[in-house]
Amino acid sequence: MLSASPLAHKFKSVVVAGAAAAAVLVPAGAASADSGSTSAKTEVMSTQSAQKDVSAQASRKLYDIRLRVKPNNAKYLGRPWKPSEAVGQLKKCFNCTFPVKNAPKKYPKKGQLIKLRACAAGPFGCKNAPVKFYEQKNGFYFIAQKGHFDGAGSKIYFQFYNEKKTGYLGLHVWAYVTKPTVPDSVNKSVARGTWQDFAHKMGVKLHCKHSSQC
Repeated sequence: MLSASPLAHKFKSVVVAGAAAAAVLVPAGAASADSGSTSAKTEVMSTQSAQKDVSAQASRKLYDIRLRVKPNNAKYLGRPWKPSEAVGQLKKCFNCTFPVKNAPKKYPKKGQLIKLRACAAGPFGCKNAPVKFYEQKNGFYFIAQKGHFDGAGSKIYFQFYNEKKTGYLGLHVWAYVTKPTVPDSVNKSVARGTWQDFAHKMGVKLHCKHSSQC
């Protein structure tokens, strides 16, 4: 059997040393990459949290209204319809029940810009109310855009639900404003009247769906 030359021994030693160095360097590099990724994720989460905090500080709750969905008459205290039925009516024809000027007939898409005009009798008159539309469970919400009388970034939520004790269908509307240009008392009064009209129109639609008297 031939013995290895001194040159071969030297080459073998270099290879082994190189492999050992690679074994040390690769985990260190991977750890460095993982560390960088974790740091980046933490930074993104912190930024998102800060944005939420700023948004929360910049707005305040203006009103929280609950209304029963029924025709505006004394015949019924309420009706045990399902929230999904109300949403279904909106998807068939949005502005058939939603009572704000410039609301579209076709059910809006996520993020769609709607140039609403809020109108009421008296000094309120008509105000620009551009919003973007988003869905939520059993309802939807708007985010006010630049030029809205409540201030850009204001939000208003609409959700249909069943009362726990009676089972009656209700409409829950709550709003947050950033820089309103209308006095709170006027704003609240107009909102209650408008959303009462919404609940009434939806009540009429659902009543006709369940009755042959329409």
